[in-house]
Amino acid sequence: MKIALVFPGQGSQKVGMGADVYSALPNAQRIFDTADRVLGKSISDICFNGPEDILKDTRNAQPGLFLVSAALIEALAQKGIRPDLVAGHSLGELTAYYAAGVLSLEDTLKLIQARSEAMSASYPSEDSAMAAVMKLDLDTIETILSDFKDTPVVAANLNCPGQIVISGTKGGVEAAGKLLSEKGARLIPLPVSGAFHSPLMQKGATQLEAALQTFTFVDAQVPIVLNRLATPVTLAGALKENVSLQVVSPVRWIDSVHYIASQVDVIIECGAGKVLSGLCKKIVPDFPIYSVSSVDDIAQLSLS
Repeated sequence: MKIALVFPGQGSQKVGMGADVYSALPNAQRIFDTADRVLGKSISDICFNGPEDILKDTRNAQPGLFLVSAALIEALAQKGIRPDLVAGHSLGELTAYYAAGVLSLEDTLKLIQARSEAMSASYPSEDSAMAAVMKLDLDTIETILSDFKDTPVVAANLNCPGQIVISGTKGGVEAAGKLLSEKGARLIPLPVSGAFHSPLMQKGATQLEAALQTFTFVDAQVPIVLNRLATPVTLAGALKENVSLQVVSPVRWIDSVHYIASQVDVIIECGAGKVLSGLCKKIVPDFPIYSVSSVDDIAQLSLS
């Protein structure tokens, strides 16, 4: 049986995430304790106890989500479950790098810290917005957004049929949202601190590209399906180049999941929440898809 592990991104965070894994597994404790030391703050306490407004800060949500997934990767490995293919949604892509052996635990933490700081500094959060556009096809959305190129507003996350996330300036997203609503869309504003995967992240991408020079990447042990390409990559150089490009590029999750389902027998979401498994079920509804976000989930997981 071939297995794909997929890892969630920002928006899946929740106060209390990872606490049960930390309590139950020594390897999880090592991962969280290492993060507290590397990051110079108690990210474990923020994950376990919040408060929510502190946890949702990009600089805390991104490393926190990675840690929960990393701890669950260890727990799955103890059960004999190892991936043949990996992918992650936005921040989750760096978790996929770690799962594929491209970066060490410490280097992944440092890179996520650099990424979150660069993204936070890219563009003022008070003038940034993202919104999920429900019940409208991508062609119609892109036709309407073609008038907002200079604002800018773009289709940032192609999550599943009927759910496309737009990203850009606050005023631009509001104006585009009105036109999309007139076409029958339902808009849900997202509680994020930046216009992620849009041209407004370019400053952060440039800053991140400079920071990348201090990191050593190695070839992936299993293929990583990249967000911006929806195709597998294993070579260290291409994976390194991708990190800064990814933050200004759309997340092509629909195409990525179709490719993944063509290569494996089962998909397991590994991390906080069940957002990705829900999206995957809408993209490939008849495919075996599981979600593990807790010790109980792993105990109950049966792939036979």
